[in-house]
Amino acid sequence: TTLFRSLLLLFIINSYTRGIEKDSVNVFEGRGIFKSHKILDLSYQNLKTLPAEFSNIEIEILILDNNNLEELPSWIGNLKNLKILSIRNNNLLNLNPAISFCKNLEQLHLTGNKNLSEIPNLSMSEKLEIIDVVDTKINYLPTWTQLMDSLYYFKFTEKKHIDKQQTTTR
Repeated sequence: TTLFRSLLLLFIINSYTRGIEKDSVNVFEGRGIFKSHKILDLSYQNLKTLPAEFSNIEIEILILDNNNLEELPSWIGNLKNLKILSIRNNNLLNLNPAISFCKNLEQLHLTGNKNLSEIPNLSMSEKLEIIDVVDTKINYLPTWTQLMDSLYYFKFTEKKHIDKQQTTTR
């Protein structure tokens, strides 16, 4: 049910925010079951960095998909109300450890950050239920996830074993 609500939310957000221009940033007040949520969608804005003016502490859902972000600023940890963070298809090299200060974070979507090879220990994020790192260099379940009672979904791409005989030249 939570996963369904999340997918529905992303559909609703994409439906209402397609027309955002680079210089106009609006905080969307959710509708229906998400009526009380404050949503900021900065997808497809060609962002290389995330300016401090976006550090609205009221934001509950932050969508940064399909930009050129290489890192997140340390102020990301100030977003105390943040529940969903989606940073799909960027150029993240690492994830700022300040993300662990987002105490209400429930979902973290990092799919498609091809150079991302590790994420910081998020075991103190007591509400975190979903972490998605498909199509990154993270191809294992971090040991710290065993300490998380709320985490029920950690999706990654398994490392494929290469047969050495297939890689040798003859």
